[in-house]
Amino acid sequence: MSSNPCSQEARYVLYIFLVFNDMLMVALAALLHVLTYKPRFISVPVCYILVSTSGTAYRNTPLILAGMALERYVAVCLPLHHGRVCTAGRARHFNAAVWWVSSIPSLAHLFLSLSERPPSFYTSDIMCYSLNIFSSPRQQMIGVAGNGICMAFVWVTLVYTYAQVLCAARAASSNKGQIQKAQNTILLHAAQQLLCMLSYVVPVYENYVLTMFPLLRNRLPFGNFLVTNLLPRILSPLIYGIRDQAFRTHIKRALLCQGSTRSTVIFSKRT
Repeated sequence: MSSNPCSQEARYVLYIFLVFNDMLMVALAALLHVLTYKPRFISVPVCYILVSTSGTAYRNTPLILAGMALERYVAVCLPLHHGRVCTAGRARHFNAAVWWVSSIPSLAHLFLSLSERPPSFYTSDIMCYSLNIFSSPRQQMIGVAGNGICMAFVWVTLVYTYAQVLCAARAASSNKGQIQKAQNTILLHAAQQLLCMLSYVVPVYENYVLTMFPLLRNRLPFGNFLVTNLLPRILSPLIYGIRDQAFRTHIKRALLCQGSTRSTVIFSKRT
């Protein structure tokens, strides 16, 4: 991994973490949706692991987006410090911190469940729904508070970084192309964040629509899943995949079935 220059750049390290995190979240969410459409009873510990890991990965996404926006802010507004501040090692430490912070609500859910549920509950089989495990008002309050704090922090970060990059663009007399690209990147992060936040209004929207069209009960949740979970994750390859010169050159050569050695040379010659 160390021989690949892209693995030593902070923004590519964060992008790789984002992709793996989104793959994990989508896989778990799809599995939970399959269990919803074909109801099956599974053990409580297994259900807790599935639901908690999916929720943790879901909260990871906006925090990683905030880190990527901060990396672009440092690259544009503090270019002399970028090489020292935004290193691959610090990006890995940031990813570990993101996982730790995002897992706090899940751990709080676990401790509350242990204190409120009888021991026999953890040896039983249930339908694997989030509300079947986290059903108490305190657990629901923790979930809402955790997601709200996470989203508020990310929005403050995105607004601040975009404002700073915008000021740098107005003051710059050269290298405006890179600054404009950084602005577009942060705006795309904001679009991802907005799509992620749609999941908060989905329960209210579903209840309203299902009261009017009860026949959509089996179709509506899947459509909401596509919009609020899959669509924001599709934007990631567009932001750091197709728009990036190094990735675009590598993807083009891979699609043309050319040798991997020449593709590696393209990466090593990237400026």
